[in-house]
Amino acid sequence: MNYYFFNCIDNTPIASAYAPEGTLLPNDLIPIIEKRKEVPFEFMLVKLTLTKDGLVRSSDLSGLKDIWLDYLPNSLAWPIFSEKLKNIVAENLNSNECIDWIPAKVNGAEEQRRYFIPSFTRMLDVLDSQKTIYIRGTDRIIRPCFSFEKIKNYNFFHKPAHFNLWKITSGLYVSEKMKKAIQKEKITGVTFEKTMVS
Repeated sequence: MNYYFFNCIDNTPIASAYAPEGTLLPNDLIPIIEKRKEVPFEFMLVKLTLTKDGLVRSSDLSGLKDIWLDYLPNSLAWPIFSEKLKNIVAENLNSNECIDWIPAKVNGAEEQRRYFIPSFTRMLDVLDSQKTIYIRGTDRIIRPCFSFEKIKNYNFFHKPAHFNLWKITSGLYVSEKMKKAIQKEKITGVTFEKTMVS
């Protein structure tokens, strides 16, 4: 059984959802979001383009093929899913994953769409700590290796992280079953990279 790191595409030019200037850091935002059960601000779509001078941000979305990707890149590096992608994930969970769905509003091209952020309610024990590669002398992960015995009952899970950063994280992993369900529905903006399992 194969498992995959699941993320949004990062090629440019691309539409990306930006939080307002001065937004708190993710680890400070998470307790607020947990309490309110919603994101306390609205995201704004911008166009990101990689140039010889670096990454350029523009409010002009023209020229982009699809601005409403199902897995939306964003300034917080969070998983922001369309309702279609959220429903596919929710339908393929094993009910062991312990996920809440946090609604988020995204504005762009003179419309607003509702997206959803998966939030784990408990930290999952998923690693083979003997085969996981860490920064020497720390428990910070360079390359995770998951234990099949620990993940076999999950179709969607997270990599452990410090503080509360495992609750809302871009360190998401999916089973072969979940990957096939997502690909079958032609979900946009996603990438899969095979991960280590022992």
